Amino acid sequence: PVVTTDPGACARCYYDRPSAPARLSVEDAEEQAAIMSDLDALRRAARDYLHPELPVTTSDPTAFARNYFDRASAPEQESLEEAEYRDAALADAAALKLHAVWHAHPELPVVSSDPTSCARNYFNRYSAPEQESLEEAEYRDAALADAAALKLHAVWHAHPEQPVVSNPVVTARCFFDRASAPYDAELIISTSAYSAEKKQESLEKHMETLESLAPATTTKVAAAIGPCTSVVQSASNVQLYDLEFA
Repeated sequence: PVVTTDPGACARCYYDRPSAPARLSVEDAEEQAAIMSDLDALRRAARDYLHPELPVTTSDPTAFARNYFDRASAPEQESLEEAEYRDAALADAAALKLHAVWHAHPELPVVSSDPTSCARNYFNRYSAPEQESLEEAEYRDAALADAAALKLHAVWHAHPEQPVVSNPVVTARCFFDRASAPYDAELIISTSAYSAEKKQESLEKHMETLESLAPATTTKVAAAIGPCTSVVQSASNVQLYDLEFA
């Protein structure tokens, strides 16, 4: 207490004055202290997780613990050089991927963060080669397809001896072995299915058929087709499809 010898002296209490801030009760002060203590503990725990490289400080000289990163069951740690080399390799791979996308997809737009950057279009530049329109490209593809088909048919007509390549499930009859095809008597009678007696009879019958159907000459003249006036052709020559005499 303040001691004075002046009985007329008086003063007001600093804490009870009208302008003094509101005072906390004992319960409120204890609750505030507990909250501040929890906040300080949370701050220390957050710092420990965010900065595991910081040393552990304690006031108990008997306290001890093992290092989390150097424990026996810890995963293998990279050295600083290995981590830097891995980061450089990943950066090179990302750059290669970016350039590969640029080369493989030139139609993609160029994205830039600089609003003042400008450039010309590679396809619309003055020195660019002339571009085909969609209609021209389709017409060119149709013309090439027609030329390929004509080449295929020309090979068929020029080389009838080549085998026919087709789907294994496709079936067809042989042109030379069909029921209506003319037969070669010499080939037929030379097989083992004919006996010696029937061979002579078949040969004589076949010769009589040829004498009655064909003229005395052994060749025939085909009708002129194109600039040629006549073409001499053997009577036993096989006529193929779609062959014209040039």
